[in-house]
Amino acid sequence: MEATLMYQIRRPFGGAYLHLLNNVIAASRAGFDVFVDLDEDMLNHVIADLKFLGLEVRVERAEKPRGLRYARAISLKYDAKLLRMGVDVLELNSMPLWLAAEGASGAKGALRYGANLIRDVIVRALAYASKTVVTVSRRAAQLLKRDLGLHAISVPNQPLPGFGKSVGAGDKICFPSSYYYSYQGLDVFIRAVKKLGIEDKVLLIGKAKVGGVESAVAFGLRELAEVYSRCLAIVSPHRDTTPVPFFGSPTKVVDALATNKYLIASDLPSIRETIERNLKSGWNCVKFVKPGDVHSLGEALEEVLRTEPSCRYELKEGPITELWKDLYRNFASKSA
Repeated sequence: MEATLMYQIRRPFGGAYLHLLNNVIAASRAGFDVFVDLDEDMLNHVIADLKFLGLEVRVERAEKPRGLRYARAISLKYDAKLLRMGVDVLELNSMPLWLAAEGASGAKGALRYGANLIRDVIVRALAYASKTVVTVSRRAAQLLKRDLGLHAISVPNQPLPGFGKSVGAGDKICFPSSYYYSYQGLDVFIRAVKKLGIEDKVLLIGKAKVGGVESAVAFGLRELAEVYSRCLAIVSPHRDTTPVPFFGSPTKVVDALATNKYLIASDLPSIRETIERNLKSGWNCVKFVKPGDVHSLGEALEEVLRTEPSCRYELKEGPITELWKDLYRNFASKSA
């Protein structure tokens, strides 16, 4: 049986790319012949990173969708394309209008909000037309039920298999973030760091840049493994936003589990769900802090620098893997 993963990803960078890799691996392990809607350059990155993980997974580029159509809603143009061709499974991690005003100001902000309004209508139509909708957390599923009246399956992120083998031990407190949004808590993190005077102990991974704090960008898994090898702990200080509560499943959380790094994370339901769905043992290396609280975060940072913990997580079969096994069984029964 065949499955086509339809994503619009232009660089091997960020949570969407890591999520694509996990879906490719899980679909292949479930029994599908895997195809992707990517350009040749991105396909080569996927193949190289699968080899870096030590996995023998065959994946090919699809000129047109084949078999089960699994798609990620990601942009106005691409979502319109998906609506025209139709999909079987839609990965819908948020509605366009939920965060449309995040950081918006001036004429560009108004234009962006208008584009998101149009996209919101398209995504609604796409969701209603899809056979199955999956999302990243129970909180996100509740919001989709509230706003669209849709039933969505909760499928949090999961650690990349084999990734930890290439990551060594380090001494930095790492804040990974491909983009800066206020709900990711970078401002709270930096205030805690500066209050403690530990700027030299911190590494920002991704696009976020702050004066006096070292930063690094990693493209692809090999570079990401090199950067994570400098980390003692990974911080995920997300907080709830208004009017939409935090609903995500942060990639940095599952990266910490994959690479056996101490994890400092905000005590939010969707973050707890991500950890609970993936972690069998090793809870002593997870520290929950009060969302948005500089004092609580600062205490956790001081503790990890003082104790320098060594972590070894034991993981469960991940939720993405479970999803693809269910999709294979359901697709096989309908195709019989």
